[in-house]
Amino acid sequence: MKLLQKDIEKDNAGQVTLMPEEAEDMWHTYNLLQVGDSLRASTIRKVQTESPTGSVGSSRVRTTLTLSVTTIDFDSQACQLRVKGTNLEENQYVKMGAYHTIELAHVEKAADALAIDTLLISDKLFRHQDVTTRNRYVRLVDSVRDNGGGNVRIFSSLHVSGEQLTQLCGVAAILRFPIADLSEAEDDSSSDDD
Repeated sequence: MKLLQKDIEKDNAGQVTLMPEEAEDMWHTYNLLQVGDSLRASTIRKVQTESPTGSVGSSRVRTTLTLSVTTIDFDSQACQLRVKGTNLEENQYVKMGAYHTIELAHVEKAADALAIDTLLISDKLFRHQDVTTRNRYVRLVDSVRDNGGGNVRIFSSLHVSGEQLTQLCGVAAILRFPIADLSEAEDDSSSDDD
C-alpha cells in the first residue's frame, strides 16, 4: 500500500490518501476503516436519462463520491472490500444522502478495459458459498474470453500453484497494456444502492 498523503491531527482526526498496490492491501484498508468515517473514491454510477422524445435509457458514468461509511464488508476469498454509505457531497449524478456501495479486486477494472491477456483464477472461486459471487467470477471469465479475446487459466486449489493463487486472493491477470486507472486513486468500481 502506498501512502500518498497524510494529514493527522493530535486528536487522531484527519485524512489519509492511500493507493492499493496488491490484493492484500484491501485487508489493511478494511482494518483502517470504521463506521462513521468518510471515504472519497472515484466510482462508476448507473444513471438513467430521458431523451426529448420521452424514451428512457441508462448509461454508466464516472464520478467522485464522498460516503459516510455505514457498512464495511471484506470478502477474503476475492480480497475485495465493499463499503456502503450515504453520499455527503451532492453532484450532478448523485443527490446528497443517497445510498451507494463502492467495491475496491483491480482485475474486474482491467477486464472492463479489455486489457487482460491472461486471466489466472482459482477453481475455489467457482465453489464459493455465495451464489452471487460464483456468478460474478463466471461472468468475469466469460468477459475475458468473449469480449477481450484473452486466455483463461483455471488453477486447481488442490495443486500448489492453485494454493498460492488462492492465498493471494484467487484471481490475478497479466495485462496486454498498462491501465492508468489502476495506478491512480481511481481503482474503485461500484454498484447502486438507492
